[in-house]
Amino acid sequence: MIFYYQAVERIPDKLSNGIAYHNEEFGLAALLCACGCGHRVTLLVPDSHQITSDHGLVTIRPSIAVCDAACKSHYFISAGHVEWLPAFTQMQAAAVMRNQIARHVSRDLRRRSWIDRAWEGTVRALNRVMSLFRL
Repeated sequence: MIFYYQAVERIPDKLSNGIAYHNEEFGLAALLCACGCGHRVTLLVPDSHQITSDHGLVTIRPSIAVCDAACKSHYFISAGHVEWLPAFTQMQAAAVMRNQIARHVSRDLRRRSWIDRAWEGTVRALNRVMSLFRL
């Protein structure tokens, strides 16, 4: 399966196979699992993942670990192509989820300065302008 990039103002309720939807304003991306199981994968961008488009094909880093679905898929998406990695064990998946939650909690507890918030807003605005030219 090939994954294409689609910039959106709102992540749709119903996702299509092979499309990575990206909302830069809210820092979210969503796609259906590459294994075909139909599980909805939501990514926090740029907190945990980076998503880029090159001629409409999506690249997502770091790897996507689907720890909350029966398939336990683990893969990269590079220039639209899925690169499969070994699936996580139940213990590894639980550790990944715990670490991710802890990282988000600690980030939420840190108070960001107005300069940091202004810089992030500027970067988001520039990314939106740049995405208009990437189609």
